[in-house]
Amino acid sequence: SSRTVWIAAQSNVAVKNVAEKLDKIGFYDFALLVSKEFHFDWHEHLYKRLEPRLIRSETFSRNVIGASRQLRGARVVLCTLGMLSNDQIAPFVDVNPVDILIFDEGSQIEVGNYLPVLDRFRYTLAKIVFIGDDKQYRMPSAIGDFISQNVYDGKLKTCHENSVSLPCRFVNVERGQETRSGKSWTNPSEAQVVVQIAGAYQANGLDFRIITPYDAQRALIEHELEEANLHHEDKVFNVDSFQGNEAEHIIISVVRSDKLGFLANQRRTNVMLTRCKKTMAICTSQAFIWGPAASTLIGKLATALGPQAWV
Repeated sequence: SSRTVWIAAQSNVAVKNVAEKLDKIGFYDFALLVSKEFHFDWHEHLYKRLEPRLIRSETFSRNVIGASRQLRGARVVLCTLGMLSNDQIAPFVDVNPVDILIFDEGSQIEVGNYLPVLDRFRYTLAKIVFIGDDKQYRMPSAIGDFISQNVYDGKLKTCHENSVSLPCRFVNVERGQETRSGKSWTNPSEAQVVVQIAGAYQANGLDFRIITPYDAQRALIEHELEEANLHHEDKVFNVDSFQGNEAEHIIISVVRSDKLGFLANQRRTNVMLTRCKKTMAICTSQAFIWGPAASTLIGKLATALGPQAWV
């Protein structure tokens, strides 16, 4: 068919993940309509691979001829839900009318957020596909059940067989202190503990990834891994860039030891806590988690798992 398929998701990261998967299966006939902050905090090589297919909002053509040239006949157009509501995409819509529209991670989008888009394209839409699932197959049940109760009102069902009795461990870094680094934060003591755990995992041949809310901490951990002659490329991610991805074993560096910062955002904390297939090691201060952070999602997880989860 010569018809163009539009694929939308709620976040830049979700759109990027779709693009990466298309790239991975060898389908290159797509374009991404993105905002100018789209590639912030990406690993550079990922960005370079997708860059030829990116059309950034500050370069959007204002006429059909220019938009057609930018799209280069793409059979699939990717963008966020917000971008679909943006008047700037009008020339692209004139070139490729929105008649087939797929929403990825549809179950994570509030019903009201669909309305502006459905209204805007009501005369051209012929088919809408919502992709979402009320079952999760990634996380061990101890983590999945907690997330279901605390984030999804008990509606997320776990379909996972895992024999690990305690899939989530909290590692108490007593001396860890949050330290301002430009616009970001680091916690050097936590970084050292993370590298120790990573060394043990690597020695045992385990598949693991390290995630942290702060890009300065990501860079610090990556540097410390390299200094320790451990695998460091494609190992350390900030939370936003790892959304939609997973690993058998996840090591988390929380970083904060005083103020909540990132942890005050439940949606992003939820992303951080839902990446593991087998085990998760959370490096943080017990005093912080049981004190200032007690009412956050990660604090509630620590309470639910009890003192035996701490090492």
